[in-house]
Amino acid sequence: MIWPAPLRRGDTVALVAASRRVTPAEMRPFIEFARLQGWQLLYEESALYAADGLLAGSDEERLQVLQAALDAPEVRAIWFARGGHGSSRIWPRLHWEGFQKHPKWLIGFSDVTPFLWGAVWAGAVALHAPVAALVPHRTQIEAVNRLLALLRGDITLYRLSWKRKPHYAWRPGQASGTLLGGNLTLLQTLCGTLWDFLRYPQPALLFWEEVGEYYYRLDRMSWHLHNAGWYKKAQGLLIGSMSFMREDEDLPFGRPPAQIVAESTASLAPLAMGLPIGHTSTNWPMPVGASARLLVTTDEAHLEVPLAY
Repeated sequence: MIWPAPLRRGDTVALVAASRRVTPAEMRPFIEFARLQGWQLLYEESALYAADGLLAGSDEERLQVLQAALDAPEVRAIWFARGGHGSSRIWPRLHWEGFQKHPKWLIGFSDVTPFLWGAVWAGAVALHAPVAALVPHRTQIEAVNRLLALLRGDITLYRLSWKRKPHYAWRPGQASGTLLGGNLTLLQTLCGTLWDFLRYPQPALLFWEEVGEYYYRLDRMSWHLHNAGWYKKAQGLLIGSMSFMREDEDLPFGRPPAQIVAESTASLAPLAMGLPIGHTSTNWPMPVGASARLLVTTDEAHLEVPLAY
């Protein structure tokens, strides 16, 4: 798997709105952040702030802008403006030949999940990390520093460790494989497509996070991955934050997230909740497509990712 080259001062970063629409006020902090890093930010205001209902312009407009950034030799990173919805309408029409000739960082999460998987299927590591609308002001400083360290190539080994809490679903064990994951809703949309996890040829560690769902819908989606064979194929499973989850007001489901995870994953091990990613300010970067080692003990989880720029 190719690691894109470290990002240096003077490098070109494309800012792309491929999903939900954004406003100049939402982008202003990131644009200043990019300036302070010394990057050359590439975007057209008419495209970045386009609107077609909820979406950041029509499907054709968003597809054209993203395709151009994927193909451009001078672009060293593509930072997605925000998530929301829209990637599923365009990702099957993307072409990755230009990206393979000129690999670059793809950065984002949530609705960006299919684009990250596209980079992996094209042979390059991508970063599950905060979208531009959240950087730097709505992201924990440690998460920002970790992200910059990965982009700049400042480290040779990336480590994540966290402790077990009483309400976590948890099964000790150790495993290794390619890191694959993203938002649970978007992962289940990949079932049955060319990027179905079952088609991935290498052993893999799976991870997911979710936001704003009823408990019964969370149960449905996790069981979808179970029934599709994803959990059976995974070498291990890491669960990030489940933000703003709630019971149905009319008829509570009666199972908390930990029980939902434990039941739907059967005997899959290692398993650890608490991975510090997701729709919170504590959204640490995850190098999707990278080789990783996972150790889950009785009390702690440890993830190590050797970097190979």
